[in-house]
Amino acid sequence: MKSYFKNNNCFLKKKPLKIGDKSISHRSILYLLIKNNTIEINNLLESCDILSTINLCKNIGLNIYGPINKYLFICSFKKNKNKEKINFIGNSGTTIRLSLSLIIENNFVLGDKSLNKRTMYRIIKPLCLIGYIVQCKKNFFTPFTIFKKNNFGLKYNLVNASSQIKSCLLLTSINSFIKIYIKEKKKTRDHTERMFFNIKKKNNFLINVPNDFSSISFIINYVLTKKKMLFLNFNFNKFRIGYFDYLINCGIKVFFLKKKICYNEHLVKILIIKLNFKKNVLFSNLISRMIDEIPLLLTFIINYKNTIKIYGLEELKFKESNRLFSMYNNLLFLGIRILKKKNYLILKGSNFHTNFIFSKTDHRLFMSFYIINNNIIKISNVENILSSFPIFLNIFNNNKNVYYVYI
Repeated sequence: MKSYFKNNNCFLKKKPLKIGDKSISHRSILYLLIKNNTIEINNLLESCDILSTINLCKNIGLNIYGPINKYLFICSFKKNKNKEKINFIGNSGTTIRLSLSLIIENNFVLGDKSLNKRTMYRIIKPLCLIGYIVQCKKNFFTPFTIFKKNNFGLKYNLVNASSQIKSCLLLTSINSFIKIYIKEKKKTRDHTERMFFNIKKKNNFLINVPNDFSSISFIINYVLTKKKMLFLNFNFNKFRIGYFDYLINCGIKVFFLKKKICYNEHLVKILIIKLNFKKNVLFSNLISRMIDEIPLLLTFIINYKNTIKIYGLEELKFKESNRLFSMYNNLLFLGIRILKKKNYLILKGSNFHTNFIFSKTDHRLFMSFYIINNNIIKISNVENILSSFPIFLNIFNNNKNVYYVYI
């Protein structure tokens, strides 16, 4: 299955473009921490966050070869005895949340300057109820020192919709053979459940990581604003495509060309034609499935002279930065009419002027503002894109659209 950018009614086949799913890449690597197995991974996302997970697993003792050209080989049958007890996570909050219960042997966890300012209360709380002892700084900031006390059963009500906390508890249950019952207020991503169901009975396994919709969404926005046609393949997990559902409700014209199930994940090939923007209110029940795409949505809306209300944005305060506050300030810098309340925004798209955007340490802020108009807007911290989308500039600095998406 291949998909292409369409330019001037002709298909340009030049350079292959693979954008591995970040969530599946993390979980594919961490799976070897709880079971003796051998796994080969193709189309791995080679970003800084994934490299942090790889370095963590090497530090614990897994035999890892790669990544080389998005290929990774992992073996855990003979773990190396590594006496090193300091694990540097970098800026990867996903790595620390998913693996916190699995790194007891190497029990000191340290993040970079940005990660050390992000509270980890929501993941430490259930682990302490299970029986872990975690020493940390005030307000549950890193660095952590972790001790294992007892393994207790747990019935946990997941009030805040977080797939990472759910995955951490699932990994803990499988690794320590304790029963953990999780009740979700809102259903979240289920990559962990899908993966375990698929590979739990096999010793050797090959995983082809599908394309990441969170990264593909930037390409979709760019093409829609340029009013071009687009063929795309990506992972069609129903808990990841909230932004796609929103575009459907807005009036986007889409044709599904092919559907299939591969490695227990749904993959689709679609044709996107055009968009007639007509949506005015976005409620909180859809936000949980598109929380990562909210900055992209806000920068997309300002291209249209529509007034829109977006509810349920309190989760944005706990990302790489306080995205609710950062997006509000940066849109004001561009001259956009916007009103911020406790957990919702009201804004109206209009013409914007030249200004400097402060993306701080948030990669999605940089990429969202970059695709608006990369000629008149100056944005700080370009290095942020290395954490999730390292080939971003290679795509959007390419005026001829000679890249195609391959899966």
